[in-house]
Amino acid sequence: MRFELKSAFTALLLIGAAGLAQTACSDGGATTDDGQGGSASSGTASGGDSSTSSTSGNATTGGTGGDPTTGGTGGGAASSASAGGGDSSTTASTTTSSSGTGGEEPLGDDLPMVIPTPSNGAGEIRTQTTVLKNAANGGQDVYDFNNQKIGVNNTADCDNGEGQKTVFEVEHGVTVKNLIIAGGLAGGNGIVCKGDCTLDHVYWEDVCEDAATNSADGATMRINSSIALHASDKVFQHNAKGGSTTIVTNSYIADFGKLWRSCGDCTANGGPRHLIIDNVRVEGVKTAVAGANQNYGDTVTITNLHVKGGYNDRDDKPKICQEYRAVTDHMGESQKLHGGASQWNTATCRVSKSDIKRW
Repeated sequence: MRFELKSAFTALLLIGAAGLAQTACSDGGATTDDGQGGSASSGTASGGDSSTSSTSGNATTGGTGGDPTTGGTGGGAASSASAGGGDSSTTASTTTSSSGTGGEEPLGDDLPMVIPTPSNGAGEIRTQTTVLKNAANGGQDVYDFNNQKIGVNNTADCDNGEGQKTVFEVEHGVTVKNLIIAGGLAGGNGIVCKGDCTLDHVYWEDVCEDAATNSADGATMRINSSIALHASDKVFQHNAKGGSTTIVTNSYIADFGKLWRSCGDCTANGGPRHLIIDNVRVEGVKTAVAGANQNYGDTVTITNLHVKGGYNDRDDKPKICQEYRAVTDHMGESQKLHGGASQWNTATCRVSKSDIKRW
């Protein structure tokens, strides 16, 4: 695996160590186009189910020679089940890409287009959130799941704003590799990073609330060589403040509302928050690739974004980077600026049309 980001924003890669966890971000019944944050940044399960299978002999043992998918309450075996009908979304588009005018093929890095066949058959649905502890806290710094499919017995509707169970809560410094998050209800609130984290070759069959959430002030959440499909609203939620950064590279994201959104109405909301996208393919963009809060100093840096069918400049479709005026503590509503039009080469939207390619 290779991370190659342009030198112009290399410094952003170094932003932040883990800070304090951000207070929950309220959706307030947000639609796919209202700019509200949606996922609870605490990462705990709803209804008081904040306990995790992180005690001795639990789901946090894994990697080489281990089994990071052993979970369930008290380390017991979780039931095996299909992923809430999510199997139909396992295979992503395999269309051969072709460059349009001014377009070019993505870089040579590993850019997967098809979710692997799960190594554990129909998958495993766990009873509660699994905490992946780092080595300093008795776990390990790298968890390799060998393409196992895992979900959680979430019962909250995916489009009902808040309350979905988190599948994995990831501690500071942990890398998660070769993992398939089950689709539909079992996908719950996906993965919540509680500090710096790397999600490498992670696949979301059918995003429920969010695929992953950056929730620790000053932290960096990296997503590399990954696939996320079918998000009615956000794919990656960014609640953390204090110069925190989300980096998405060498990935394929399809059929979604927003690829990334800086929280529009979090408790004690603020910023700045930063997004870096490089060598990413997208298709089926319903709202915009990114939504950033101008009034909190957010930045969006995009290079080598490959859009299925290309970007239509005349109609501004799909929208690439939208600027918002965010609010805090439900004091009003987050508002799109500039009529919601894509912004280019601004202090917030650091993206040029030349960096939007056709495939």
